Amino acid sequence: MRLPQIMVWEADGWMARQLRELVAENRWLLRSVRSARRLRQLLSAGGCCAVCLLQFEPWSERREPIEMLAEMHLRWPDVPVVAVSDVKLPEAERAAWIAALFDLGARYVLFPPLTKPVLEDVVSGLMLATLRRVIGEEEASQITRPARSEPVAEERSAIVPSPKKNEIIDLAQEEDEV
Repeated sequence: MRLPQIMVWEADGWMARQLRELVAENRWLLRSVRSARRLRQLLSAGGCCAVCLLQFEPWSERREPIEMLAEMHLRWPDVPVVAVSDVKLPEAERAAWIAALFDLGARYVLFPPLTKPVLEDVVSGLMLATLRRVIGEEEASQITRPARSEPVAEERSAIVPSPKKNEIIDLAQEEDEV
């Protein structure tokens, strides 16, 4: 079986760096891509289940990430997509963007403040849910065991996404963890 994979389409590499430890602990594959063409190739290759993170910039002239989100929802509906922005927006604009991205197929939409634990929790929850759906409960728990002999934090391995579809979680209201 091929390794479960997390695909990250971003410009600066921040998300991939934040997920490196989580990926190593769970023996997942992290693929960082810089173009929509490469992301399409990876998704078309199929194989093992995946989670995808797309970086987008609200109000940018570059619409490619938004278009890719809509395309992924139509062509690969089983791949959960997390839309991530590093732009702080007023509450009303943020809510409008969240609603629009949910309509296009995003499973989660994240705005600042973003912390490593928040990103890890969202990705690990989606990855575990995807593995359970694709290969079953027992096999998923075997795959998500850490590669190291060190114990993994209980909270991270037991994360299961909320059953509510398109639930809005305002991370700006939570305190930053250091």
